[in-house]
Amino acid sequence: MNLYNYNLLLVKDYLKFEQNSKLISNKDIVSLSKLNDQLTENNFKLFKELILDSIPKCNQTSAGDKYSVTTYRLTNSRMPSIEVCIENLSKYTKHAYLCIDPMQKTGNVHFRPFTFRTKIYVDAKLIEVYDLSEETANEHSESGISKSLLRKTDIEEKIILSTIFNDWLKELISVNYQLS
Repeated sequence: MNLYNYNLLLVKDYLKFEQNSKLISNKDIVSLSKLNDQLTENNFKLFKELILDSIPKCNQTSAGDKYSVTTYRLTNSRMPSIEVCIENLSKYTKHAYLCIDPMQKTGNVHFRPFTFRTKIYVDAKLIEVYDLSEETANEHSESGISKSLLRKTDIEEKIILSTIFNDWLKELISVNYQLS
């Protein structure tokens, strides 16, 4: 079993203990699509509250329509810091990844266990999680594009990833992580 399939099994197990456990057996595409839409909108609001609203306006406008990559750090004095990298593709589209800082030696975290990779649609106010995986060298195609981005995910997987991301963002906000 490869790492991706193993991670997907872990993620599905996670959902069994959450209030959304009925998702796995529910095949109604309309209700699944509505749930996915709600999660992508809610995730955008949480991400905006936690990160986007804290980025200085001069950093936001200087990039504008130009391609740029900026790394930020979410910190909490009692917890490991979170590395946030935002890739500005256009005025309205961005890629972002978030992960526990692998260099931080706080607590029991001494490695980068998982990385959330997202696509942010600023004009639509949506954030889509397209990958949750460990960072490995063979994750990229010859062009440098993540294979996970090129792989089409099903609606249940999108909901699972968005639910985990949603829970994590809520937790980061509740324990008062701040952009530094």
